[in-house]
Amino acid sequence: MTLMRKSSGNKLTAMMQVRNESNRYLRLVLDDLSSYVDEIVILDDGSTDDTVAICASYPKVVSLGRSRTSLYGVNERALKQRLFRRTAATFPDWILAIDADEIFESRFKREVRGMINQTEIDWYAFRFYHFWHSSTHYRIDKLWAPIQYGPRLFRYFPNAVYHWNHQALHGGSVPQNVVTDFPGIPSDLRIKHFGYAGSPEETLQKYKFYISRDPNSDFCPRSHYDSMLDPDPVLELWREEDEEG
Repeated sequence: MTLMRKSSGNKLTAMMQVRNESNRYLRLVLDDLSSYVDEIVILDDGSTDDTVAICASYPKVVSLGRSRTSLYGVNERALKQRLFRRTAATFPDWILAIDADEIFESRFKREVRGMINQTEIDWYAFRFYHFWHSSTHYRIDKLWAPIQYGPRLFRYFPNAVYHWNHQALHGGSVPQNVVTDFPGIPSDLRIKHFGYAGSPEETLQKYKFYISRDPNSDFCPRSHYDSMLDPDPVLELWREEDEEG
């Protein structure tokens, strides 16, 4: 199998699944993505609010699919595969897998074109910072300290075979063989995750959802779930690179 790598002019396509995001961070995320990606592909997972209309209002959203019922936490593999196929149909060179509550630090916009316009590296992993009941502070204690997760930015090869994790939940955002079959590196660039930045009540609802879908902790340790309800988490103030002294 011949894998073609372009050293310049690569098209960057963001892919994102959404569900009932209209009153959360969707506009913020789409505004940010629209400033540096070439195209955006979205799969709606059974939203009952204005999520689809918001997505459709962005010119860079070139593909917008809809599902009548939600697959998240039920058959995440099928959901990811549908999104991936829709993305592949737009002929991307690189794919950025991102959620509707995630934003890269500002430095990413300045560096991403250099990252994708080369022929040696096929994927990048990034450090995740979980903002906790705040848009200014992230959590650093226990299981929530910033670490590098799997790849989120990867080169797409039309003739490659991609395999997805079979888990119903927490199965990863990109094909599981990206790391094993292609050369990549961890990056020091940071992703701000706002999934827990809302109220404690919202975190409690997320906790109940995870417990209901993963009662035996098949996909994540129960201690990690329980730590979501810690009444006194250790937080640290976020600073953009340009603000750091």
